[in-house]
Amino acid sequence: MKKLWLKIGLSFFILFFIVMVIVGFFSGELMKSVYLHMKESQLQDDAKILLTTTKLEDVDLDQDADKIQSSLKPLEDKIDARITVIDQTGHVVADTKEDPHGLGSHMDRPEVQEVLEQGKDVGIATRKSSTLGYSMLYVAVPITHNGVTDGVLRISISLESVEKAVHQLWLSLTLIFGLALVFIGFISAVIARRITRPVNEIIDVSMDLANHRYYSRITGKTSGELQDLSLSVNQLAQSLEKQMQEIELNQQRLSGIVQNLVSGVMLIDQRKLIVMTNPMMEQIIGEKELTGKAYYEVLKSFALTQLVDQCLDQKAFQQEEITIYFPRELILDANVSPILSKTGNITGVILLLHDITEIRRLENVRSEFVANVSHELKTPVTALKGFAETLLDGAMYDEALLKKFLTIIKEESDRLHRLIMDILELSRIEQKHVSMNLEQVDVEDVVITTMDTVRSMALEKGIQLVSPNLASPVIIQAERDRLQQILINLISNAIVYTPQDGTVSVGVTENEANDTIAITVTDNGIGIPVKDIDRIFERFYRVDRARSRHSGGTGLGLSIVKHIVESCGGQIQVESIEGSGTTFTVTLPK
Repeated sequence: MKKLWLKIGLSFFILFFIVMVIVGFFSGELMKSVYLHMKESQLQDDAKILLTTTKLEDVDLDQDADKIQSSLKPLEDKIDARITVIDQTGHVVADTKEDPHGLGSHMDRPEVQEVLEQGKDVGIATRKSSTLGYSMLYVAVPITHNGVTDGVLRISISLESVEKAVHQLWLSLTLIFGLALVFIGFISAVIARRITRPVNEIIDVSMDLANHRYYSRITGKTSGELQDLSLSVNQLAQSLEKQMQEIELNQQRLSGIVQNLVSGVMLIDQRKLIVMTNPMMEQIIGEKELTGKAYYEVLKSFALTQLVDQCLDQKAFQQEEITIYFPRELILDANVSPILSKTGNITGVILLLHDITEIRRLENVRSEFVANVSHELKTPVTALKGFAETLLDGAMYDEALLKKFLTIIKEESDRLHRLIMDILELSRIEQKHVSMNLEQVDVEDVVITTMDTVRSMALEKGIQLVSPNLASPVIIQAERDRLQQILINLISNAIVYTPQDGTVSVGVTENEANDTIAITVTDNGIGIPVKDIDRIFERFYRVDRARSRHSGGTGLGLSIVKHIVESCGGQIQVESIEGSGTTFTVTLPK
């Protein structure tokens, strides 16, 4: 496509060319006509002068023909014009170019007829000469004698000289017009470039704006309407740039919100293709690069696919709690919202998936906890109520029976107190309401002190307690009471689940590489079945419920230990072989 300046310049050039051709043509024709008219006037004047100088009006044309011929003979070589004298009958009396006797009658010549027949003062004609063979200009004037036209004096010249002059005139006009056209072409190009330069700049800036280059501006100097147009385009560009910056900022914010949502987000268009997802959705689905795929190929749940289909068909919000089993079992709160246009047509849907698996698990744990607490509280309360009623019914008057029942009531009260205190302790630890007063603690000293505390339990069953034998003291930053609470629970459990004459040993190892210590509590007791190992840290969970309750445990000890260890930034692990013993390992930072 030609450039705008070239189109405008070429248009100007063509317009000037047409005008100059028309003007040149009429000018040439006009100058040719003027030149011929001047020649005619010149010949007419020459004829009148010749009449006077030759005194043709004083002689008899028929009688003095030879005399007239001889008087004109000298003029044959001196002038280019042909002089012819014709009498009133059209007979040629004298001629400077041809023998007059061989010339026929010239009465049929137009210029002769105009003078002799029409009585004009001059007769003019242009034609090809039948005797000379080329075009001539003829001018005839009357020869009068005593007021009567006696003949005609005709002067003619070759039009070849006139044509040469006109040709030279055309050559001059062509040269002048050619130079003028070159100059006009140059001026047209300069003017066109000057006119179109700001227009081209405006076009370039408009194309930049269309291609999202909103920083582009018109910098060239303009005037008039182009200046107003340039200002308007610059204002438009500035407004677009500001609006796009705001849109990009909002998109970044929206993208940041969507990308960091803990819920899965999926945008589906009216073609049922996925337009956008966030990382959480990819995590839930178990697949990446979902954009461009059909949602029913990605969602591996019939219930989810059906929910999206219902939203597309009914154009209404859909919500349902759905369980999926691939790539892993999850409980999802699925919400599907339609995106409607102003005309009410659906343009897509938004699928939101909230993972409520943990919430449902915690609800189940809470329900189980309430049930377990109720059950655990019910046993001592029932015992207290039953023995109190028995005493009131008359057993209190039996001193031995009274003492026995009161002892049972005290034990059940102590058990109830321990249960309540453990529940409160666990609640404080879980809610992180327990402050940690860190200090330099000698781990071996804490282990020995703890063993002394539970030694009476071990002696009753004949269990040997083996303390660590460290070459050098192991010092950590910890709270002594919390560390002792961990050890009491672990060692007490080991004693409870170890048979008569067993062994419970405590070991302490130091890991310099990661700056931690490991405390192990090992017994050779009944061990833990494999199916129960993952659940022993749950509240009120017991491997052997009958034996645990008989031992006086509340079922919260290991749960309390796990929470204390984790609050200290440590970890607890268990290894056990059923029937061979169990080892608990507590890893704490130094």
